[in-house]
Amino acid sequence: MFKTILVAIDASEQRQRVLAQSAEIAARFGAALHLVSVRDLAQHWELTAADPTPEIFVALELEAGNLLEDAMQYLEKQGIVPRTHLLDGDAIEQIALLAERLNADLIVIGHRHLSRLRRLVENSVAKGLVARAPCSVMITIDANSRPDSR
Repeated sequence: MFKTILVAIDASEQRQRVLAQSAEIAARFGAALHLVSVRDLAQHWELTAADPTPEIFVALELEAGNLLEDAMQYLEKQGIVPRTHLLDGDAIEQIALLAERLNADLIVIGHRHLSRLRRLVENSVAKGLVARAPCSVMITIDANSRPDSR
């Protein structure tokens, strides 16, 4: 059923859950697993407010590289050797385009529970992918990170 799985990761708390569930699915179906991290500068709206220094871009690249390296090590311990992709641009568009190029059967992504104010500033990549992706999208949710619904 699943031959190619694309796993989108970022620095959110859901990253470990996304990786664990992706590893389980890949192992069950013998699927190839691809990791992607997208440096979406538009999500860092504070960078557009001032003239960003080159050090900011280096720091963002280092952070994304470290995320991919940590995720790759975790998956290799699970017996899965993933391919990694570090992309720049709009996260929704870049993940969808990569899924098309890979002919992915499934995209796995986490969902962060943001306040209404943060939702105004930050796009929901998970929600955007549901509308844009060329394949099925699995959104993992960490129940412990849900805001109090009272």
